[in-house]
Amino acid sequence: MKLPVLLLALAASPLASSAAPLDEAAARLAKERGCALCHAFEPVRPRADAVPPPAPSWRDIAGRYRGAPGAEDRLVAVVMRGTSAGDKHWAGKAGVGEMPANPVGITDDEARKIVRWILRLD
Repeated sequence: MKLPVLLLALAASPLASSAAPLDEAAARLAKERGCALCHAFEPVRPRADAVPPPAPSWRDIAGRYRGAPGAEDRLVAVVMRGTSAGDKHWAGKAGVGEMPANPVGITDDEARKIVRWILRLD
């Protein structure tokens, strides 16, 4: 492969993006902090018994909140303080019904990094 073609191929690759290392770091952080125990990256197909996944996928969250005023702060608050069983905004798409608070397992800065990553997902 000639050098100009190779440079074009590298520039077009996701690895060339300056956001890619940040995205990988945020995804790794989300996994290390236990977020992936309930949240999948991609939407999960309904099971044959119609039981929804324990939590909405990160792409579902991004689709719902991307571009919404105050979304980042709202989602950081959800990560840190959790949700109540009465919060039904994911009814039918999430089976657990509430998200536990995470003030010990994750810092505000880490939560914000993860939320920013989620909101950038396509």
